Parts: sequence; structure tokens; C-alpha cells
Amino acid sequence: MLISFIVAMARNRVIGRNGQLPWQVPEDLQRFKRLTMGHCLLMGRKTYQSIGRPLPGRRTIVVSRQAGLRLPGCTVANTLRQALTLAEPAEELFICGGAEVFRQTLAWAERIYLTELNLAVAGDSFFPELPEGAFQVLWQEDFRAEIDYRFSILQRPENPLALTQMVKDKL
Repeated sequence: MLISFIVAMARNRVIGRNGQLPWQVPEDLQRFKRLTMGHCLLMGRKTYQSIGRPLPGRRTIVVSRQAGLRLPGCTVANTLRQALTLAEPAEELFICGGAEVFRQTLAWAERIYLTELNLAVAGDSFFPELPEGAFQVLWQEDFRAEIDYRFSILQRPENPLALTQMVKDKL
């Protein structure tokens, strides 16, 4: 199973404020939907609560330490390891937040679908720094809009044979 992050962040690494996205970029939401449709999503409880429901066409696993938590339409895991087991036999697992889930699973991530917004905003949730040399840029494209942004695909360099086909498939 391929473990991927999918995330949008501001220049200052902000990914959220008060449980919400502090920007509106419809193209990013469309990209999120296109890339994750038919796949499995893994998110923390706070991220799930900010969305408020399972997303159609995707299997949703929510990680929470809250015993007995039930979320209609979702699978609840009490640990990240349990969540990975529950995600099988998914072809690709998309980890979509929040900050603590990203931080704790960074060592597992093989690919990152990144949206970088050309603005700095106040926030209380941040995407972790990536270790130097841990990921290489496979593809990126800049867009000019009300908020300028860049879509990128990053990959751990350990799997170079799959890179060319993956980029063709995702574009």
C-alpha cells in the first residue's frame, strides 16, 4: 500500500486555524477530490470534525484516542498502526491531516501531493518540516489566481522506477 500525504499549506507552513482552512482555493479542493476519489482517507478526529462528515466516494478512517467514539460512515482507529491495518488492502492511503497526524506519520509517507499557497496567514496548525533530502520534486506547476499557488508531487527517492508512470497517471 502506497502511503501518501495530501496537504495545502501557506508559505509559513500553516495548514489550519480554529479547525478550518484559512483560505478559499476552489482548485485545491477540486484537486483533492480528483486525487482521493475511490481511495482511503486517514485523518485525525479534529480534521474529521472540521469536515463534519465522511466524504462521498472515499473510505474514511479517523484516528482518535477517544474510547468508544462512533462516527457514522467512518471507521475509527485508536492508534495509527491500527489505522494502517484497517486501511488494507487499499492501493493508496491518503493521509490528510491534521498537524499531529502528519507529524507522527511523516516517516511512513512515500509521496506528498502538496499545494503551496503564496501567502502567509495566522494559524494554529502547521505542516511539519520535511527532512533535508527525504523527498524529491517529481512535478510542479504554478498558478496565478486571487491567491497564487503551486501544485507539487514529491516522492521519496527510494522508488525511482515507479516515478515516471506515477507522474503520467496523476496529471
